[in-house]
Amino acid sequence: MALVLNRGNQNQWVDLTDILVDVPRQSLITDSLGIFEDNFSPVKTVEIRRTQGVSHLVVDRNWDERNSNIVGGAKQSLQLAIPHFPLDDAITPNDIDATVQVNSIQEAMGLETVANVRLDKMTNLRAAHDLTKEAARMELIVDGTAYAPNGTLRTSYGKTVNFYTEFGITRTETEITTFAGVGDPRSQIEGIRKAVVSGTRGAIGVPRVVALCGAAYFDALASNSFVNDAVKYQQMPGLSRELLVGRPDNNPFGLNGLYRTLDLWGVTFVDAGEAGYTNLAGTFVPFIGAKEARFLPVGLRGAFKTYYAPCQKFSTINRAAQGSYWFEYANEKDSKIEIESEQNFLNALLFPASVVRSYIA
Repeated sequence: MALVLNRGNQNQWVDLTDILVDVPRQSLITDSLGIFEDNFSPVKTVEIRRTQGVSHLVVDRNWDERNSNIVGGAKQSLQLAIPHFPLDDAITPNDIDATVQVNSIQEAMGLETVANVRLDKMTNLRAAHDLTKEAARMELIVDGTAYAPNGTLRTSYGKTVNFYTEFGITRTETEITTFAGVGDPRSQIEGIRKAVVSGTRGAIGVPRVVALCGAAYFDALASNSFVNDAVKYQQMPGLSRELLVGRPDNNPFGLNGLYRTLDLWGVTFVDAGEAGYTNLAGTFVPFIGAKEARFLPVGLRGAFKTYYAPCQKFSTINRAAQGSYWFEYANEKDSKIEIESEQNFLNALLFPASVVRSYIA
C-alpha cells in the first residue's frame, strides 16, 4: 500500500493501488517460427545471385559419336541497397522536473530520474524497431515486396522491389472452395502443399509447410465438418474438445497463446489474425487479410533472409553490422541528452515460388 495526497483535497490521503501502463500488444510471429536467417554485412549493398537449375536425362550414344554436353542453369544477379531506418528521441529536464515515478507502487512517492526516463525511451524505441522489422518481414511474406515505404528502393515498376517480379515468377494463388459445410478440403490443401515444396528446389533442408491464416480463413477451416471429423476420429483426439470450444491448439512451434493452430495433412495452420499493429488512430491493422492465408516453408536454409548493414559512424563502418544501434550525446549546455537509434535491414525472399497465396470467397 502507498499513500498519496488526494488531488481534490490536499488535506486528505488516498490509497494508491494498481498502476496501469497501457502498452500496445506486440507479438512477433516470424521470430517464433524462426523463418528468417540473419546475415550481418559490413557494407550497405548486397548482391543476390540465383542459378535456375535444370533437370537432365542422359541419352545413349553410339560408341563412335561425340558425347552429349550438359546445359548449365540460367543465372540471375540482383543488387540491392539495404534501407536505413533511423529513429531518434531525447531526454530533457522537463521529462524529470517534479515528475513522480509511476513504474511501481513502491516508487510512487519518488521523483523521476534520468536513468528511469532513459529506460522508458529505450523500451519504446526498441519496441518500435522490433515492430518495424516484423511488419517488414510480414510484408515480404504477404506481397513479396521489400519494406521501404518512402521509396528508397523504388524500381521501374513500383515504389519498392518485388521478388516475384525480379525473378520472373508468377505467384501461385488458389481459392479454397471446400471449407463451407461438409466439403473435403484435402485435395485442394494437398495441391497447395505440393506447390510450396516444388517452389523450394535448391534450398537446403526438408521443409515443413505452415499456413499463416487470417481470422476468417482459419475459422472456416476449423468449422469445416470434415476437418472436425478428421481431428475427432483420426489424427488428434485430444483436440476434439478444443475444436468445440473454439481454441484448437496442437502447436509444434511454441507460438504463444494468441495463436490457434491445427496440424493437418502435412500443413500447420496458424491463426495469424492477431498478428498486426495498432496505428496512430488506434485501429488494429492485421498483417494478413481476414479471408486469406500464406502457405510457406519453414526449416529451409537460405529461403528467407534479413541482411543488415552497419551504421554510418567511423567506429562501425566497414565492420560486420549489428542488428540495431543506440547512441547518446549530452549537449554542452547540459539541457538535452540526444538519443539516436537505427536499424538497417533488407528482407529477401530467395525462393518466391515457395510462398503460395490462398483465399476464400
